[in-house]
Amino acid sequence: MGVPGPQVGGAETAGESEELARLRRENAQLKKDNKELAMERDVLKRCMVLWVK
Repeated sequence: MGVPGPQVGGAETAGESEELARLRRENAQLKKDNKELAMERDVLKRCMVLWVK
């Protein structure tokens, strides 16, 4: 009927495990990049405030 959901209890295939590891690495990198961009944005906001004064 429908598409089967994720396996429960560690019954993943090797390909699924590799993809999950890759996605976790990608997610960690994106979170790091997002944090850096947020800090850059905050610095630029503060620069603009000082420049306008």
